[in-house]
Amino acid sequence: MVSLLIVGAYVSIPLRPIPITFQDAFVILTPLVFGTTAYIAIVAYLLLGLVGLPVFAGGASGLVALSGPTGGFLAGFLLVGVIIGVAADHWHRTSWWRDMVLAESALVLIYVPGVFWMWHVLQLQGDTARAAIIGLVPVFLVDVAKMAVAALIAAPLRSALAEV
Repeated sequence: MVSLLIVGAYVSIPLRPIPITFQDAFVILTPLVFGTTAYIAIVAYLLLGLVGLPVFAGGASGLVALSGPTGGFLAGFLLVGVIIGVAADHWHRTSWWRDMVLAESALVLIYVPGVFWMWHVLQLQGDTARAAIIGLVPVFLVDVAKMAVAALIAAPLRSALAEV
């Protein structure tokens, strides 16, 4: 899954300050499929970027990427791995609806730290609404659609992996 997170970062539409990538879809798909162990893949991905490998959107890496406008979204990935992983493990009814609710909920876990960190980094002086507009409006509908696709493929992936 770490490799999919990396590939997802490179499949992007380079908007500023937040690009549209597929890494969030893979970040959310990981706990839907693997449950609480998903955080291991997400931590590994973040550590690879932290040590300097160009694994983040646009080939970014290191503390510069984490301290830039997208750093909060990357921190949100870890929240998704832990919280959505636990929820996926404990919400035993497996269905497309469950996966959709978890996937769309995971966007909140990415957006909240992402917008607040972007607000801080871009020094928007109390204008959190502007940070939300800059950070969410360009990506929101695309992200909702990506989460629907992730929810659709999660159950077949779980079934295929259970057979292995």
